[in-house]
Amino acid sequence: MALYIDVGNTALKWRWRHGADVRQGGGSHQRDWAAMAQALAAEMAVAPGQIWVASVAGREADADLAAALQAAFDVVPAFYYSRSGHLGISNSYAQPERLGVDRWLAMLEGWHQVGANIVVDCGSALTLDAVDGAGTHLGGYIVPGLSMLERSLLSSTGSVRFESPMQWHSLDPGGSTVDCVHNGVIRMTVAFVTDAVVALQEAVQDTCTVFLTGGDAERVGRWLGFPVEVAPDLVLDGLERVARAATQGETG
Repeated sequence: MALYIDVGNTALKWRWRHGADVRQGGGSHQRDWAAMAQALAAEMAVAPGQIWVASVAGREADADLAAALQAAFDVVPAFYYSRSGHLGISNSYAQPERLGVDRWLAMLEGWHQVGANIVVDCGSALTLDAVDGAGTHLGGYIVPGLSMLERSLLSSTGSVRFESPMQWHSLDPGGSTVDCVHNGVIRMTVAFVTDAVVALQEAVQDTCTVFLTGGDAERVGRWLGFPVEVAPDLVLDGLERVARAATQGETG
């Protein structure tokens, strides 16, 4: 029995596994870790014997989260962070721990599934990372995500005001402020992702799989003009792979 938790900047996802019985869920988090842990405990049919966490919330928040999980489940959680190399892939960062563990796990899982790949994570920030067939991380990009772009317009301008939720319904020029923002933001994002993927595929492999993950993956993916594999749980899949390897004594 194990519980896997992916803590992003604004969202949290979890997966509980007991043999063939698998449950998962998630949503936004306000860093009320005690309330979150109690809510998770209410979802479990059986208390987990192991808890694995991948978190980008920061070490101080991780310590608070660890205490809350231990109080709720009486299990000391294992936190996994990015490394210089693990399970076949290597990190391009001079300070490996500075690479977001969500990016690292998504790349690791993608590489184990298909080899050379590009991961586009459409979350609060939009990130792209490439891994070649030898498992070498070739670097990546970080830019504002869709919602962050929207908020930047609201906070930095006096006349651009809108309240309706983003629909991403068209790439055409908008006929209202709402449509201009919605369509402009998605068009800019699609143009950036397309350009970056073309450049990265030249360095990696022109037929390599492009994974889309993160909360806005489907919204972005529907407008891209090349094949993509939407994999919303790529980070959790990677975390579960790491946990299995640790249980089996694999350290490389």
